[in-house]
Amino acid sequence: MKNYFYYLAIVFITLNSCEISFRETPGKDGKFNVLFIAVDDLRNELNCYGATHIHSPNFDRLASEGIVFNNAYCMQAVCAPSRNSMMTGLRPDAIGIYDLYTFFRKKIPHVVTLPQYFKNHDYHCEGMGKIYHTGHGNQDDSLSWSIPHWRPNKEIARLEKITRGDTVGLERDFPTIAGKKLPWYSSRAAEQDMTDAMIATHAVQRLKALKDSTFFLAVGFVKPHLPFVAPEKYWELYDPDKIEIPSAKPPQDMPSVALHNFGELRKYHDIQSKGLLNEVQSRNLIHGYYACVSYIDAQLGRILDALKENGLEENTIVVLWGDHGWKLGDYGSWCKHTNFEMDTRAPLLIKVPDKQQKGAKTEALVEFIDVYPTLCELAGLPQPEHLQGTSLVPVIENPDSTVKKVAFSQYPRGKSLGYDRKNEIMGYSIRTGKYRFTRWQLYEKPDSVIASELYDLSKGRIAIRNLARDQDYKSVVQDLNEVMDLELRRHKEEQNRIYPLYTN
Repeated sequence: MKNYFYYLAIVFITLNSCEISFRETPGKDGKFNVLFIAVDDLRNELNCYGATHIHSPNFDRLASEGIVFNNAYCMQAVCAPSRNSMMTGLRPDAIGIYDLYTFFRKKIPHVVTLPQYFKNHDYHCEGMGKIYHTGHGNQDDSLSWSIPHWRPNKEIARLEKITRGDTVGLERDFPTIAGKKLPWYSSRAAEQDMTDAMIATHAVQRLKALKDSTFFLAVGFVKPHLPFVAPEKYWELYDPDKIEIPSAKPPQDMPSVALHNFGELRKYHDIQSKGLLNEVQSRNLIHGYYACVSYIDAQLGRILDALKENGLEENTIVVLWGDHGWKLGDYGSWCKHTNFEMDTRAPLLIKVPDKQQKGAKTEALVEFIDVYPTLCELAGLPQPEHLQGTSLVPVIENPDSTVKKVAFSQYPRGKSLGYDRKNEIMGYSIRTGKYRFTRWQLYEKPDSVIASELYDLSKGRIAIRNLARDQDYKSVVQDLNEVMDLELRRHKEEQNRIYPLYTN
């Protein structure tokens, strides 16, 4: 514990003493533009993260021009809460929302979001595609944008419907049979008729239109979210016989609360309601996911090309992030919705023009709530008082540096409490340089711990055995419990301080 406090003191001193140089070369009107790219359900299986079997030349291109964060973690591994945290700079506990359905301003009506803050500082802010989660009755945030958020609804409505046999919707990326979407499909539809291609086309058009202004442009891609539908040329990049299917074995001594029944995937056509998927299903799903990643990579390439063609490379900060990871058969499970490494870890790439070591990689632990203060500092803007994250500028300047000791995530479990979409159990998880420690406790009685998990991830990202009850790791568990208690107390103190700022 002494080491923990010593570490926090060193971090505090370092952050307050470092000299930031990014403001020395601003863009147009003394400001950098921001290109903010979100990719749904993107795990770290990219070439630039060491997955050489993945065809991702444009992700790799961006990585080679910026910095790759190897240990970036979302705050909760599901769309809406993760995006809420990224866009507000607040942890899920501070927002008070852990579900897909609740619009964040119902809880925190006066919070200033990341694009809204830039808008308030004379940026033109536009959003397109999936930035906030708008499914399940949720909605977009009009206060974040200078003009209404754009979606390709009109373009989709103009497509000529294509049906073959009992399969409808073949003109785009959501074909169905008997009302259920196909979980994967190698499509022969025109690429420009696919949702994300439409989003990329609009982004390219807007970059050209905005090149003489100061802008914050948020572009949200829908894939590789289910269903795994992509043009067949992207499927052809991968030999299905060479696809490796992960072991279906869950971690030894894992508590049952840790995993789930991947209900998201169970809703798709011809996916059974329980049990493990077979080899054919697994291989097709993995193949489809890879194809979708490469399809998104191509759309990213179009946007990066437009940035260059419009003379915007030298005055535009680029941030690319996946809202959370995704299990591709790991532990015999699929989708997100857990506190495991495959779900909480996601890609984060940041490019700052001429002010960083190109192609750098960092092992620093970072959280997605750190992006908001980072962009403020890079743009030379004062940081809002409500932020819970830490600027990553010291890491961008020196990839060997660190700004925090642990990365924090959480996920709810159990029965509904009957109010406010809260569940009876909350699982809190911390990632250190070596371990992932997760503690499952009652939401209303947090001192009541029902299960703990400790995984040594020093030799790989896959959890092999839960060490929480191993006597050889008793002191490790004790130390990490204390660290978690300290972090939760600190988060609560932050909430108490900043709550009046965004609720009154």
